[in-house]
Amino acid sequence: MVGTLIKHEFLRTRRWLGVVFGIVTLVTLVGALTAWTGWPLISQLGVGLSFIGVGAFLMIVQVGLAWDYWRSSYSKTGYFTQSLPVKGATIYWSKLLWGCAVTMAAIVWNLVLALVAYLGTAGSLGVADPLRQLRETLGLIFDVASPLTVLGIAVGIVILFLGGLAQYYFAASIGSESRMNRLGIGGPVLVWLGLYMVMQVLLFLGIIAVPVALGIGPDGGLAVVSMNFLEAMVHNQNADAMPLGFVPVLPLVTAALIWRTVVSWNAKVSLA
Repeated sequence: MVGTLIKHEFLRTRRWLGVVFGIVTLVTLVGALTAWTGWPLISQLGVGLSFIGVGAFLMIVQVGLAWDYWRSSYSKTGYFTQSLPVKGATIYWSKLLWGCAVTMAAIVWNLVLALVAYLGTAGSLGVADPLRQLRETLGLIFDVASPLTVLGIAVGIVILFLGGLAQYYFAASIGSESRMNRLGIGGPVLVWLGLYMVMQVLLFLGIIAVPVALGIGPDGGLAVVSMNFLEAMVHNQNADAMPLGFVPVLPLVTAALIWRTVVSWNAKVSLA
């Protein structure tokens, strides 16, 4: 049943997703080609277009998924979705899995667009040999970080985006329960704002509670090091490392949000 519902999600969303992917790709390509000309002013405009296309792509996709999730589940068309002879949690899991698949595809495509934008704008940014510069940068990264560290950072970024999608879906569901559904889209927006503030507090507490960071180890490469960020803040010290205490917070909170959203689908749906 989940496979059938995911297929339905694909058929239902492929048009607007294709438009989003197409427009962002076109904007990035036009920007890269314009920047590549090197013409004064025009090339700078191209640089800006490329950065906008690459920088905004994932946000546009995820906000679009969140809007579609709310519209298809709780707005006018939500009556059809909620009337399906399927357990609410099954519908939710189908939507979440499809949203995660789209997000993963968007991340991969965004990397491709970032490469295109880099190659196209390199000349305008004063990079004489962009391919050589790229190789040297990648070489430098792997000189100071092991492949396992790089993989861990990549996985962390993916978890960050997938967790963000779960947050959007949580806000849409909780904000559409009986106590808030009369606010329309305002309910999910209010829940998301409240969740955002709670997340900031939880992430801060995670950084304080888990005093480890990604910094320069004894061998001169990137490594997990011990660092007390609370002490550093109290003494106004510069912490030359990236805190890792927030990392366990993300999957734990994401799991809790998914659980609560499942409860909402199974017992608290209200379209009145």
